[in-house]
Amino acid sequence: MISILLDTNLLINQPDLSQIGEPLDDIDLRTSTLCIAEYQEGVYSDDPVTAATTVVKMVEIEQAFGEGIPFGRKELAAYRAVCAAVVATGRQLNRARRIDLMIAATALANGMTLATRNTEDFAGLERVVPVIAL
Repeated sequence: MISILLDTNLLINQPDLSQIGEPLDDIDLRTSTLCIAEYQEGVYSDDPVTAATTVVKMVEIEQAFGEGIPFGRKELAAYRAVCAAVVATGRQLNRARRIDLMIAATALANGMTLATRNTEDFAGLERVVPVIAL
């Protein structure tokens, strides 16, 4: 069994799970409350079609994943490790990446592999949390 935390970009379109190389029954897909919060920003789009589509998709996401994994105490402790991993690569912490790092910390704290379409957003974190491209 492999537990995978889906990044926000994978909530938009279902990923191709065959790339994982595991039987579908052996894949536990989850997401975090952070990803759900990021996704629901689409509700406030100036484009009414995007806003309406986001509302419908939010219902589908909730049905598929429930409320998502919350960012709690153990995720906070993992966030420190993720931030340390970023600094150890010589990169600076910045606000633009904060949510990505918190999503990575959620995966780390829950013993999960992080799946994303944008692996470069998580470059340097492979030492502390597995990251795969889907």
